Amino acid sequence: MLKDIEKLLIEGNFQFQGKIIQNPESFSFEQKIPKYPILFLTCMDPRIDVHQIFQFNPGDIFILRNAGNAYTQDMMRSILIAIYKYKIKYIIVLGHLDCGMTKINIMELRKKLPNEFLKRLSINYSDLLSKLSNFFKPFDNEIRNIIKQMNDLQELKAFFPDVEITGMLYDTQTGWIFTKEDFRDLLIEENHFKIYKGLLIEKSQRLSKFFEVNNNKVSNENVDEIQVSNLNLQEKSNSIEIEEKNIATIEIDELQKSIDNENDAFKIKMPKIQIPKIYIPKLKVHIPRSSKIKDR
Repeated sequence: MLKDIEKLLIEGNFQFQGKIIQNPESFSFEQKIPKYPILFLTCMDPRIDVHQIFQFNPGDIFILRNAGNAYTQDMMRSILIAIYKYKIKYIIVLGHLDCGMTKINIMELRKKLPNEFLKRLSINYSDLLSKLSNFFKPFDNEIRNIIKQMNDLQELKAFFPDVEITGMLYDTQTGWIFTKEDFRDLLIEENHFKIYKGLLIEKSQRLSKFFEVNNNKVSNENVDEIQVSNLNLQEKSNSIEIEEKNIATIEIDELQKSIDNENDAFKIKMPKIQIPKIYIPKLKVHIPRSSKIKDR
């Protein structure tokens, strides 16, 4: 019930007020807002916590969210305000694996929507499905969707040549961020298994060096624990199998319960990516616990 939700929210706000009382400086917005001239266009998926992923504080950045991190007319309105009013210089399209928009079936969605709403989109049945698709903007490939939104955003460059636009891909299973150079390689290269494994190993090595440089924040013992392991896919949570579908179309949905007896690996379907058949293991990376690094 709504009253229960309100109670949950108010109690959460009480806890927030307690933290403010204990540490008033944590709720100080005397500095310029935003602290960094960055705007993220990301998905409404509740697993995408931009502040947590990049260790930002409230007031540091702008975040726009909608289903599938789509650049729409309303997003344009907000972006223009951010550029004019707050001098935003960098726009980052942050997509993610396992996006719900890859699982939208327009035919099934049409059956569930009220007729009154459908009539608002089109009175002709012949073009209703195309109108629905244009309205909801589903897609079957997270990487290609990021690239599409980046390309659409390029129209802003005609009016604001100083604004820079890029894209990133977030893995909801591991917490890793991949740049456009990383995920573009996954689309065009043949040996995707080697590339993906190499990306994870490289990130693990860079993580180790990061904590070595900041050794005052973390003990040497914890630094040694940063390692890549379980390459034999012995646990369900440590494996990802990407399967070929039709012309190299990969369907990645939800965790499957069955075990592949042929290769003794558990199957985890990932979001749709159009690439040849490959097997990408999820490499377990031990990350040391450390205090938050405030210096950026």
